[in-house]
Amino acid sequence: MTSPDDRISLGVPPVEEDEGPGLGPDERDLDLMDGSWEDRYYGGRIRHRDWNSIGIALSLLILLALIVPAILVFTR
Repeated sequence: MTSPDDRISLGVPPVEEDEGPGLGPDERDLDLMDGSWEDRYYGGRIRHRDWNSIGIALSLLILLALIVPAILVFTR
C-alpha cells in the first residue's frame, strides 16, 4: 500500500523544502511586470509560420500542375 506522500501529483510542481515562503515576483518575472514580453510578442520580432499561406501556396502549385499540362496538350 502506498502512502499519500509517495504519490506524484500531476500538474502541480513539487515544493522544495528549502525554498521558503514566496515573497513575490523575482528576476524571472520582470518581463511580465514591465510589459516587455508584450512588445516582443506583438511587435513581430518573434518568428512563426503562417500555415494558411503555406497551404494556399501548396494548393496553387498543385492546381497549376494540373492545369498547365492540360493547356499544353490542347494548344499543341
